[in-house]
Amino acid sequence: MKADVVIIGGGIGGCALAARLATAGLAVTVLEREPTYRDMVRGEAMVPWGFVEAVELGVADSVLEAESASVITRMIPYDETLTVEQAQQRSSDLSKAVPGSPGVIGVGHPELREALATAAVKAGATVIRGVRRSAVVPGDSPQVTFELDDQEQTIECRLIVGADGKFSTTRSALGISMFTNEARVKLTGMLVDDGGTWDRRVTSIAIDGRNQYIVIPRADNKLRLYVGRRVDDPEPLKGPASIPDFLESYRTPIFPDHDELAASTPIGPCATFPMNDAWTETPVIPGAALIGDAAGWSNPVTAQGLSITLRDARVLSEAMLDNAEWTPETLSGYTTERNARMARLRFASALTDLIGGFGMTDRATRRPRILRMLGQRPELAAALTAVHSGPWHLEADAFSPDKLTTLSLA
Repeated sequence: MKADVVIIGGGIGGCALAARLATAGLAVTVLEREPTYRDMVRGEAMVPWGFVEAVELGVADSVLEAESASVITRMIPYDETLTVEQAQQRSSDLSKAVPGSPGVIGVGHPELREALATAAVKAGATVIRGVRRSAVVPGDSPQVTFELDDQEQTIECRLIVGADGKFSTTRSALGISMFTNEARVKLTGMLVDDGGTWDRRVTSIAIDGRNQYIVIPRADNKLRLYVGRRVDDPEPLKGPASIPDFLESYRTPIFPDHDELAASTPIGPCATFPMNDAWTETPVIPGAALIGDAAGWSNPVTAQGLSITLRDARVLSEAMLDNAEWTPETLSGYTTERNARMARLRFASALTDLIGGFGMTDRATRRPRILRMLGQRPELAAALTAVHSGPWHLEADAFSPDKLTTLSLA
């Protein structure tokens, strides 16, 4: 068997890349472990700059037409220091963040994977599901060996692309190093049916006491709820046994209709993961490249995962289509852009954490001081716009470390 490109991982990045390359006439084979996509409690929010990447890749319609997808146009900063009315008065308009994007897209991870896999097949790619035990050989003559229905098969190709997620076996097999920072918070997520209680136009990153909340609505009464707690919290939320406590944490007056929200019905698994950043400085080696979480991720507090993955697919595909040979040198534009982008997003996440002040013992006094300083010097928080508009629209000075130092000493 032969192909121009073999993509290991038929998720969002893998299928988006396959759709783009196949549309351009390349022979693409996607190898996916799961016969049917399942809820892995991953990325439900596509921020505005990510939707523009979907447009550039030619898969925007697939995103919007994915089952239960919704358009979110308002961000409300519910908080223990504000009444519900005060928080709602401070809402921001997400529909104006980036020209060409209607706002934040709320879309389920398995539903989006299915929609993009369908798009890849329609574009001419081959998507093989139920693959087991894939093994990669990079270098001058790349090849991938895998098992399907207990039979071993091998595909020779020009480039292997690892798109198999955070715990990428492809990355490990290629010997590519990953760097991570330490998590201060662990995030627990679950899909619920709230009966339509929550306003579908609204998303929120909120804080009340020991809990940090992220709320991402979808259509059909589906709502992805997250609760973050410090890693040293004496009562961590973890696993199915924590579901009653998880829902009860939403019975807080910082939210409207909080009693009804806390009475939501679980309809998906409950999973916990650390809120940290990870990255590799070498996403391309001879014969192979990494995209999406396989190449590193951004702290989930700013919900960048889907958008990062789509931009990876877009930038790598352009580099491939612009060059007859695919080497680390000819694909260096992808490496350089990704490294710079991820560094800026790490800064934006750190800035978000610092201003939010979640987990700080003196938050009640520190946060007002920081907000007063930002009122006097708004340039200190300029990098926050990177979260919705993308990190490349700002001057480098917006990401200067001295800004974090100034705010931390407020």
